[in-house]
Amino acid sequence: VSSGINAEYGVSFDKNSLFVQALDKACTGFMNKNAVSESSGNTGKSPELLAKYCNLLLKKSSRVNPEEEELESILNSVMLIFKYITEKDVFQRFYRTLLANRLVNDTSVSHDLEGSMISKLKQECGFEYTSKLQKMYTDTHTSRDLNDRFQEYCKNNPAPNDTLQGFSVMVLSDGSWPYSRPNSDFNIAVELRSVHDRFSQFYDKQHNGRKLSWLYNQSRGEIEWSRDKPKINHRFTCSTFQMSILLQFNHRDSLTFSELQANTMIEKDKLDALVRQLINKFNVLSSDDIRTEAPILPTDGINLNLAYTNRKIRVNLAIALKSEAKQETESAHQSVRDDRMLVIQACIVRTMKSRKQLKHSLLLAEVMQQLQNFQPSVPAIKKCIGILIEKDYIKRLEGENDTYQYLA
Repeated sequence: VSSGINAEYGVSFDKNSLFVQALDKACTGFMNKNAVSESSGNTGKSPELLAKYCNLLLKKSSRVNPEEEELESILNSVMLIFKYITEKDVFQRFYRTLLANRLVNDTSVSHDLEGSMISKLKQECGFEYTSKLQKMYTDTHTSRDLNDRFQEYCKNNPAPNDTLQGFSVMVLSDGSWPYSRPNSDFNIAVELRSVHDRFSQFYDKQHNGRKLSWLYNQSRGEIEWSRDKPKINHRFTCSTFQMSILLQFNHRDSLTFSELQANTMIEKDKLDALVRQLINKFNVLSSDDIRTEAPILPTDGINLNLAYTNRKIRVNLAIALKSEAKQETESAHQSVRDDRMLVIQACIVRTMKSRKQLKHSLLLAEVMQQLQNFQPSVPAIKKCIGILIEKDYIKRLEGENDTYQYLA
């Protein structure tokens, strides 16, 4: 709509600036307050959906992807919509997570397009807005060079126990990616241990003083399922957790839940959800003991489903649990709200440090003017002022409750 009207206003309205302002105001209002945002009760729904639409454009899929030139044109249209989004920090949060998934899983339709989109966002919002996105993009190229050196190292230093094919690692800069370090133990399967340790040793030699923290929850791999009678072969794409569970059945067809937990060290609730997924959704495992609505007991038996069949040779098991996807969305919005409070406080401190004294109304106006990536509410600013008073960053002047003074 905006593009169509913009094409006409130069002729019909003689490029009247008031008309342009009215059009921008109308588009901004519609983009941020519409049926979708009202039904969800969340003003950040529009930027979330726009980030997910970008993900559909830039992610490989089974459908025919448009040519790069066509995608570039569509992304330009996305940036027109992005201009009208007021809560740009919400878009950034979701876009960063989805970009990370595309880069880690190597599902981008084009790395050039990924770089082009980051440049567009940088041009619109500045360097600080895209600094983490740019660092993530750079990490992928650095990791390719690192993997090439590791492959060369393995050729020059062969080991008899290296049986994994296509092993590769992405080394991510701490603080730039939307991933947190693991807070629980995990016992990687014996079949994966050899090449895992070799890369750790190789990296330590290359970068003395750096420490690797393995993000097993973001890792993927393939395992082969084979049976002789009848002759059946499948390739399962699995998460590292799923791989470690399934590899426990290489030597035994049945294990108890407590044995699985002891062997893998996966948290009980997480293991419960993974086992249920492998039983109910993928039918790779089976159990006569597990009840639908009750937690899995330590003594419940879990069996390899020897009767498993599938028409597909390659089967993707690495599908996120629905509960995890919903939790990630809620967590992203909560994280944005928490970050905003810190940003508002930092803005208040900067303003008061430079102005020394300021009336309440002027401080509100200054903060609202400076914050470009979202529109802070008056109650949120007032709450942050109260927090800073408690922390002795600012104080109210005696006899003038509507005036604040900066405390050095």
